[in-house]
Amino acid sequence: MEGGDDDSVPDLKLSLSSTPVHASKTHGGLLSPEYTDSPRGKRGHPSFSGTPTIHRRRRSSSRASSKNLKSSEISPISMIFRNLLILEDDLRHQSKGQRALKWQFTLFLAGLAGIAAFSFYELYFSSDRVTGLYRIGLQFLLIFISVTIVLFHLSGEYKRTMVMPRRFLVNANKGMRQFNVKLVKVKSTWLQNYADTIRSIVRRIAKWNMKLLVTMGAPDTSLYAFWSSLSIRCLPRLGAMDVKLVLNAKAFSAEIREGWEIYRDEFWRRETVRRRKQESQNNTPPKRE
Repeated sequence: MEGGDDDSVPDLKLSLSSTPVHASKTHGGLLSPEYTDSPRGKRGHPSFSGTPTIHRRRRSSSRASSKNLKSSEISPISMIFRNLLILEDDLRHQSKGQRALKWQFTLFLAGLAGIAAFSFYELYFSSDRVTGLYRIGLQFLLIFISVTIVLFHLSGEYKRTMVMPRRFLVNANKGMRQFNVKLVKVKSTWLQNYADTIRSIVRRIAKWNMKLLVTMGAPDTSLYAFWSSLSIRCLPRLGAMDVKLVLNAKAFSAEIREGWEIYRDEFWRRETVRRRKQESQNNTPPKRE
C-alpha cells in the first residue's frame, strides 16, 4: 500500500458500530474486553482420576487452546484497524483524484473564459476596428465558447467535475456516519508543500541521470551512487498527508483512538523503510556480462 500505490481491497467490511468499543491494555497492546473474561483467566483444577499421560495431554491441549483463544481475541481489534487503514488509503486516492479533476477542469474553464474575454474585447472595445475574416473568426470563437459552456452546465459535467469534488469530504462523511468514523482534511504548511515539490523534482532529475549513466555504460561510478542515494532520500512522504480517518470520541474510548493512531503511524513507518529498501534494490546497477 502506497500513500497509496497498491489497490485497496474491494470487499471492505466494517462492523465498527457493533464491535465493543472498550479495550484493556495487555502486554503493550489493545485487546477486546472478552480477553479479561476468557477461560484463560479462569484456571480450573485438573482431575487426578486419569493416568499421568492423559493428564499431560489435557494440559498440553489446554495450553494450545488458550493460545488459540489469545490469538483469536486479539484479531478483532487488529482487523478493524487494518480495515480502517485500507478504507483510509482508498479515500485518500479518491480525494487526490477528485482534487486533480477539479483543478483540471478549473484550468479548462479558465482558459475558455480568457479566450472568450479576449474575443469580446477585440470585437467591441478595441480601439482598432476589426474587420474581415478576423472579425468573423472572433465571432465564431465567442459563439462556440458560449455554447460549449452552456452545454457543459446542462450535461451535468460542471456538477461532476466542479461541485462534487468540493463536497467530497461532506458526502464521504455522510456515508460513513453509521461506522462512527469521520474523514478530516490534514492541513499542510506551505513549507511542507514546497519541500514535497522540490523532492519530486529532484527525484525525477535523479532518475533521469541514472538512466543516462546506465545508457552511457557507467553504472558503477560514484556519480551513479550519488544519484541513487538522492533518489532514495527524495521518496514521497507516506501516511496521513492529505486526509485521515478519525474515530468518533463518543463511540470509542481514548485507548482505542490512541491505539488506532499508533497503529497507523507504525504501519507507515515500516512501509517507508520497506520502500527505501526496495528503491535501493531497484537502483542496483545491472551486472555487465
